[in-house]
Order: sequence, then C-alpha cells, then structure tokens
Amino acid sequence: MLVLAMLTQQSWAADARGAAKSVMAPLEAGMMLVAGTFDHATSVLGDISTLRTENQRLQAQNAVLQRQVAELSAAGLDNTALRQALGFERSFGHPMVAAQVVGRGPDGFSQTIEIDRGTGDGVRPGMIVASAAGLVGRVSEAGPHAAIIQTLADPQSRVSVFLSKSGLFGTITGGPAALQLQIEHSLGVVPSTGEWAITSGVGGGYPRGLVVGEVARVIHDDSATFDSAQVAWVNDPTRLTFVLVVTDFLPA
Repeated sequence: MLVLAMLTQQSWAADARGAAKSVMAPLEAGMMLVAGTFDHATSVLGDISTLRTENQRLQAQNAVLQRQVAELSAAGLDNTALRQALGFERSFGHPMVAAQVVGRGPDGFSQTIEIDRGTGDGVRPGMIVASAAGLVGRVSEAGPHAAIIQTLADPQSRVSVFLSKSGLFGTITGGPAALQLQIEHSLGVVPSTGEWAITSGVGGGYPRGLVVGEVARVIHDDSATFDSAQVAWVNDPTRLTFVLVVTDFLPA
C-alpha cells in the first residue's frame, strides 16, 4: 500500500489518477447520498422514539395532575360542608356529633345513608340528624363505629311543622320526591308558596327550629279540613357529605 501510494503520486501517473478519479466520482457521490439518507432515517427514528417517550411521560404527568385536582376539589367541598355544619351546630345550641357520610342505601325509595359514627361516639337509635341546611332524618340503627340514618325520603317519616309567614301548623309526610304537607285550616289565613316549613316541636318527635323545606305548591280548598302543599326539601341525600347528630334529644 505504501509503494502504491508512492507510485500514484508520481508525475507520470497523473493521467491514471485523473481517470481513476473520474470513474470513482459517481460511486463516491452515490455512497455519500446513501450515507446521508441513512443518517437522516436514523435521526428521524430517534426523534420518533424520543417524542413517543416524552408523550408517554406527559400523559402520565397529566393523569397525576388530574387526580390531584379531583382530590383537592373533593377536599374543598368537604371542608366547606364541615365548616357549614359546625357553624350550624354553634347557632342551633344543641350538643352534636359531626359525622361523615360513608355510604348510601341501595334502596332508592327510602334513601338511607350510613355515617362513620356509632355508639362508641354517643350515637343512639332515635337521635335526630341534621345538616347545615336543616333536618335530614333520624338514626334508625347504630353499631359501635357506624350508624344508619332514615332520611325524610322514607314514606314512614312524619314531621310536625309550622310555616314561617302564616304561622300555620301541619304535618309533613316523607317521600322520595317532593315532601307532602297537610296544613291545618285557620280562619282567614291561607298558606303561600315560598314559606319555610320549620319543625314545631309538637308531638315530641323533633326539636323545634329545624328547617325542613320551602313550600313549592299549595292546593287550597275552603270546604276541606286541610290544605295540601308540596315542600322542596332543603337536603339532597345523594349529595350530603357531612351531617350532625343531635345527642341531647330523643323522641318522647
């Protein structure tokens, strides 16, 4: 190879060198093109692999962020509900046990809920349950660390109430839809929509002063003994997260 290199550099070999370069030039150009194409293809494949890896990383990061946002939103709702419940406890003036709703009954007709407080926390069957908005129901069963609440959606529920403006008295019957209210007639006084139905304490079933709902529709008949009305319940059992168990009141 050394001898060949020396010989090809001699002046008398110039013509041969030129001819060889002319013959090799197209081949060299073709090989350079192939090498460039291969490098480009390799680079593109590397970029695709890098982009795929980055996309997977961003998807995983996005999923984590979405979960964190959902958790923070749920925590915010829970904190708001708890603050409202504790504020209601202070204003209502009865000792209460705050409880978190941990389950809902499979029976959509009665709409029972389960809470994470029981006899170990002073909760007993028959105790009244409320939220920051108003009356929820009463404790029907209680274990050491959990209890079942019979809400006003149960058709067997009965609540004695008075109306906030007219002062009329009546009885609310539970149900899965709007609560039904029978209002006692009083001479010259007619119930109206928009009045609040509030527990009266009559009969000893519930303490006085708990909001039950707002009168949404009234059916008045002068010839009847009672007026009928539909009451929009202030609570929605499917959305309750915290409730308060009134520990110093049991039905008479």
